[in-house]
Amino acid sequence: MEIIKIAGIGVTAAIAIALLKDTKPEIAILIGVAAGIVIFLTVADMLAAVISSFAELVLKTGAPAAAVSAVMKILGVGYLTEFAAGLAEDTGAKGLGDKIVFGGKIIILFLALPIIKTVFEIITSLLA
Repeated sequence: MEIIKIAGIGVTAAIAIALLKDTKPEIAILIGVAAGIVIFLTVADMLAAVISSFAELVLKTGAPAAAVSAVMKILGVGYLTEFAAGLAEDTGAKGLGDKIVFGGKIIILFLALPIIKTVFEIITSLLA
């Protein structure tokens, strides 16, 4: 199970960081970043499978590819934003992490705009 690997990597890194943060803070930060990258690479195949499943869904259902693509981009931005903000906070840069989250929210809003417009157009046409 992948979660056992992820938990093992996380716990091992957390212990190493706790042991090193007072004496070698720069190494502790690198351990946190490296653990985050390894965890991401561990689930990268699953992420590819999810994207492939969504592509199949579009083909089978005839759902608008643009809408599904927008949703996938929004999910990707959300996950990447959370990951990057977490790394920034792990390095002690909470302010930077907050700014990454803010930027991610603006990008998500921008990506969702066509979907929001379409929903309003549908509602308007139903009410008319």
